[in-house]
Amino acid sequence: MDGNDTLARCIALVEREVPRLQGRVTADLDFAAHDIDSLDVMAFAVEAEDVFQVLIDDSVLDTITSPRALAEAVDDALRTARPRGPSDNPALYRDADADGEAQTPEDAA
Repeated sequence: MDGNDTLARCIALVEREVPRLQGRVTADLDFAAHDIDSLDVMAFAVEAEDVFQVLIDDSVLDTITSPRALAEAVDDALRTARPRGPSDNPALYRDADADGEAQTPEDAA
């Protein structure tokens, strides 16, 4: 994913979550200066995880002080994310009528 696209989507996410800032959110908007606290940042991170299908490490939450920092956290999570598939969860490919053995994705239809 393009970093600019990530940033634009994070700016839109912040505007959705904080309607009073609609149209005024920039990449470097200082959250603290606009009374956006750590609980708000956590909500942004959870929403970003859903939107981008990633996991943002809790240890970086304190570094998310602007939409740009949120986008960087998302991009870092995207770079380090492992692809998910049958090896991660063979139960996704079980046939309810079979004897419960994991099958290949092609057999799961």
